[in-house]
Amino acid sequence: MIKKGFIAGIVTVRIVLALAAFTEKWSYLYFVSGTMGAVSLVLALAYLIDSIVLGSTGTFFSAKKTRKVSRVEDAKRFGAIAVPNILAALIYVAAG
Repeated sequence: MIKKGFIAGIVTVRIVLALAAFTEKWSYLYFVSGTMGAVSLVLALAYLIDSIVLGSTGTFFSAKKTRKVSRVEDAKRFGAIAVPNILAALIYVAAG
């Protein structure tokens, strides 16, 4: 699950890089990738807190024992999506 999230993060960074190269506005790296990274980190934190409060399989209304993907795995996936996006934004800031 982490591998899929990391690949999705790399794909989004490549799309933003292509957009920035096409429009020659490299600030897109900071704004778009930084925003994607921040949103992914917030979602990862939300899923992690949700897993602590509700457990890995439960919901507010019913305890589903057949949940296919645990909330902790979802948090890891969103954290893996955030890593390449935040790195791209930090590299832009450092270079520029």
